[in-house]
Formats: sequence, C-alpha cells, structure tokens
Amino acid sequence: MKKRLAAALVLVIGIACLGAGVQRGGGVYQRAEAEEETKKTQDLAKDYEAADAGLTFWYADADYGAFFEQASRDYYEATGVKVQPVRKEGTDYIGVIYSATMKEEIFPDVYLLPGGLLEEAYFCGLAAEEKNGAGYEGVCEQALAASAIDGRMIAYPLSFNGCVFVCQNGYFEEQPASLQAIIDYSDENEPPENVEYLLEWDVNDPFFDFPFIANSVRFEKSEAGSLEVLYDEALYQKDLEYFSGILQSFSMHADTVSRDKVVEDFLAGKTLCAIVDTKAIKDLEGYSYSLMQMPRLNEELTSGVCAITDMLAVNEFSGHKSEAAEFARFVMLEEADKLWEMTGYYPVRKADHLLARDIIAYEAYENALAVPGSIQARDFWITLQETIRKYF
Repeated sequence: MKKRLAAALVLVIGIACLGAGVQRGGGVYQRAEAEEETKKTQDLAKDYEAADAGLTFWYADADYGAFFEQASRDYYEATGVKVQPVRKEGTDYIGVIYSATMKEEIFPDVYLLPGGLLEEAYFCGLAAEEKNGAGYEGVCEQALAASAIDGRMIAYPLSFNGCVFVCQNGYFEEQPASLQAIIDYSDENEPPENVEYLLEWDVNDPFFDFPFIANSVRFEKSEAGSLEVLYDEALYQKDLEYFSGILQSFSMHADTVSRDKVVEDFLAGKTLCAIVDTKAIKDLEGYSYSLMQMPRLNEELTSGVCAITDMLAVNEFSGHKSEAAEFARFVMLEEADKLWEMTGYYPVRKADHLLARDIIAYEAYENALAVPGSIQARDFWITLQETIRKYF
C-alpha cells in the first residue's frame, strides 16, 4: 500500500513538474517571440530610414506631424514604398506648391489641402481627379461633397473641424435653449465666484463668428460657375443688432482672446459657456462639462455653424499619380482610427462605435454649412471679419 502511495506521489510530482516545465517553456517561447517581434520592428525602422523616398508629401498644419510620420511608416510596412512627409509653413500654401511644381523643383506628389483651398488648387491644375469612386463606406456625405467640384471627386477627404457649444456642469438646471436664455438665467442666478465670462469665443476668427449671422446668408453658384453670397438683408441687420447687444452681457476682449485661450479659460472654470471647435473636444478630455449643438440666438433668431474639411490632393503634375492616389486612400481609410488620438481632428470616416461626444461632433459637422472651397468665398470671410471688428 505504501509503495503504491509512493508511486502515485512520484507520478503526481512528475506531472506537476512537467506542467511547470511547459509553463516555463511557454514563457521562454513568449519571450523569444517578443524579442523576434522587437527585432523585426527595429529592422523595419532601419529599412525605412535607409530607404529612398518614392513619394513626397507636404502639409502645413503642425498638429498633423506625428500622424503623418506614423502613416508613412505604416504605408512602408504595408507596401514597401516610402513616403516622405515635409511640413511647409507660410501663408500662400498653394502658391508655394504651384511655384515649386512649375519650376520643377522638389514638389509634392500628394499634399494635405484645407477644404477652403480646393477650388484654387484645382484651377491651378494641382489637383488630379479621383476616378476610382469606390471604398468610401462610412465616409460622411458632407466630406464627399466638400471634396468634389461639379460632381467630380477632386480630393480624398480626411478630417473635419466644426463648431460646438460647451457649458460648465452644475449651473444651469437644463441645457440653454438660446444665448438669450443664458443671459436671462444669469440675471436671476448668480454664477460661481471664479466665473469671469458668461460666454466666450474667438471673435477674431470669422469661423467662430459665423454662427451669429448664419441664418441670414447662403452661398450659391451662378450659371457662369462663380460663387455668389446672398443675404437676407432684413434678417442680417437683425443678427448684427442682436450681436451688438449681447456683447454688453458677455464682456469680450478682442485684443486678448484666441482659440486656445477660450479653451484654457473654460478648463479653468473662468468661462460659463464657450463656442469651440470640434478639435477642442480632445483638449477637454477628462473634464466634466456639457456638450451640445450651437443653440439659437433667441426665440426669433436661429443660428448655424460652418465646417472645414481637410483632404489629401494628388498633384496633377506628379510622375507618380497612381502611387500618390494609393497613399491618399490608405491614409483616409486605413489610418482613420489613429487620427483623433494623435491630432484631435475627427476623421471623416466614422468608427463603428461612437461615444456620445463623438455623435454630437459628427452631427455638428453633417448639419453644418461647408466652408465653400472657392476663391470668391475669401471676400465673404474678410468682410465678416471686418464687420465684427467694428463692434470692438
């Protein structure tokens, strides 16, 4: 009996040791696998750095820097083609691209194009038509429209920026239905001590001023194809009169305000409500606040917002248009899930699962007036900026 027990004990110990050996062996295998993966990544990085660029890509917005570097590496891993991202600063972005292209200097095969410059790029011959037309599932209709001229896709939409409205939690009993409601409520309810502004926005940027006159203006193309800005003059005057009146309640300082300061003041609790762009949602991550669409001005006057769509354009003069188009589609479709985390910009291609804040951002974009990608539209924005400045 003792011998059988001893034998059984030896067998159990043997099995246990065997199991431990397998586990230890598994750990060794996993470490070896991890080391092999690390070496593969390092080798790929070395190959990428040593490789000659097959395509040149330009962009101006520094916030995209890390994203495009990562996209380039991912594209190299997927295709073996290296794309060299280059940031180009300056006010005349399209002019710089055009000059370099015409002089046959180093110019981009593909480049990031703010939506407001689409028509200029196209008429300069710098944007090749996208003729594939497939694989746009999940891309916002607003983005597809913003990337087209006369129904033809001229660029590959990537991201958007629109306007939304934010409020501090714990003050309003319910979400304000209008800007006038904010004023009326604050007249009867004392704001917290550290609040300096009832409402703040960057008054120096017509992008944030547009909500105040949105209901009285529309953009239409004439038969000749030029853009016409049409005003409802009576409504426009009412909008401006209301705008003038509410400035006394909101105590804006045009000489010091900026987009970043508005966000900073809101995070510091100095501002009760703010008009911000959808990119600011990333800046407010982790902060407790209420996010909503832009409310009406008052019971009579509505409001509205505009939106900008950034896109990738293939240079018509590139000797590698097909490859450049493949990269543009890759960034738009395959890298979309990295965009918000790395830049704060929302991709025009929606994820399968959206948080409540994301749904509001996409609704703001899809319901917005797209900033016309037109040369003539510049006059409108300059005029709006000059009009607003008269009130400060």
